[in-house]
Amino acid sequence: MNEEEHFKRLNDYFTKSKFGYDFFLYGAKHFSFYPENKKISEKEAQNLMHDLIGSKLSLNKSMIVLDAGCGQGVVSTYLAKKFGCRIEGISMVDFEIGKANELAKNIGVSDKANYYLMDYSNMKFKNSYFDRIYTIETLCHSADIKKTMREFFRVLKRGGKVAFFEYNLADDNKFTDYELDIFDKVIYSTAADSLKEFKPDRFENIIKETGFRKLEVEDITYNIKPSLNRLRRFASIPYLFVKLFNLQKSFPNLTIAVEFYKFVERNLFEYKIFSAEK
Repeated sequence: MNEEEHFKRLNDYFTKSKFGYDFFLYGAKHFSFYPENKKISEKEAQNLMHDLIGSKLSLNKSMIVLDAGCGQGVVSTYLAKKFGCRIEGISMVDFEIGKANELAKNIGVSDKANYYLMDYSNMKFKNSYFDRIYTIETLCHSADIKKTMREFFRVLKRGGKVAFFEYNLADDNKFTDYELDIFDKVIYSTAADSLKEFKPDRFENIIKETGFRKLEVEDITYNIKPSLNRLRRFASIPYLFVKLFNLQKSFPNLTIAVEFYKFVERNLFEYKIFSAEK
């Protein structure tokens, strides 16, 4: 894989998608957590997802934490403010670093949150630097998921914890040819080149083979489904034209909102938390 071409696609995608993420997800780039049988706003559900990261990692103010794929700093600034931990955020997307630093300044956590333009498969942090590492829907954008995981293992302290909030897909033979074509278009347009590594047992095996132990996997598909359904409702009408003219590659987020909801309904797409220790 040509890494330069991959990073260009990645930057192109997030630059073109910026308005949508800002308008519909308040600058975040992830689904939100809805408790069972409780009606709350998307913003409240988003904060509950952030709280879940803090809970899974048992965050406290003594810790140095890596946000791998920090986006515009929505998650990391929230965690720094609530838990008092120091967070180093990295992104491969140019404009996000400035937005993250601006957000940290605006909510008063500039002393706790720092951001760098950096590939999480080739980090400049020293060995055994972090107490905790998390990702939230970013690992699919790795150009080489195994190399990324080895880097996480390198920079994590002995006894440190990781939490990956990521997707999980059914095996290819469960999808129709049309659905597989949709995936290929979405993967190319969003530079999600490692998405197909998130198959039954495959990602878990990568985690274990890297050297992490005490792996735990939690399925929260039910809890993120209302968030996906909200986006589906917004996308349904414009997607009629996208589908009619076969424009899925040009409008990947509309495609994801509608088609991936169908995948969830058919148990082809799940959302899981993978947590482990070094």
